[in-house]
Amino acid sequence: MGDGIAETASSKRSALEEYYAPIITHVFLIVGILFFNWSVVEVVLLYLIEVAVIHVLFVIVALFAAQPIDGHDGDKWADEPVPITLVSVLPPIYSRNITLVGKYLIFGLMYILPFFYALVQVAERSLSSLVSPALGVAVLAIVISQLARVWQQFITDQAYQNRSPAEAIRVGLRPLNELVVLVLFVFVPVTFIVVGAAFVVGDIESQTLVLLAYVIPIGVARVWLQNDNLSVRLQYEK
Repeated sequence: MGDGIAETASSKRSALEEYYAPIITHVFLIVGILFFNWSVVEVVLLYLIEVAVIHVLFVIVALFAAQPIDGHDGDKWADEPVPITLVSVLPPIYSRNITLVGKYLIFGLMYILPFFYALVQVAERSLSSLVSPALGVAVLAIVISQLARVWQQFITDQAYQNRSPAEAIRVGLRPLNELVVLVLFVFVPVTFIVVGAAFVVGDIESQTLVLLAYVIPIGVARVWLQNDNLSVRLQYEK
């Protein structure tokens, strides 16, 4: 009974941790908009950095997962995994995971990088010049929180020994799918509302008000999506 209670408590704690990422990001966004006069460029840049950080960290941690992938064709998933120790302070990686990790890492970067390029072109500034001290602090907080999340879910108590690479990759792909959902079902409707309001009352001169009109509902939607309301499937899964 004690083990069951501990497992339930751990499961609930892990579920709550899934909400931290969007909450942390959106707290920084609201603070930046209200107190540091962030423009749409800083807001979009922080979103994109968070997506990139989550994708890269969780896809890379899939290298450490020891369990086979259910439903994946190929003899290599039926054989015992071959561990490769690169650094003593890190878990071993498994050679059979390398191709899969490389594939999804490249896919994600090809998906994300055009957004960074478009943002730089619109801002007409280099990417490094867009990162103010306040934005840098927000990025650092996101990186630290995601590293803690990776550590808790896949490294602590050698959890990687009981995880498959597919589990980590799904988490890494989640923000890419989330981005599409948010654009279609939050950004577009909010844009219609903002444009309609501007048509009724005249031009909305407050950039702060307009940005908050996007950031707050997007934040609410992201928190809602963490509760298993967005499923992610890999290419081979039916």
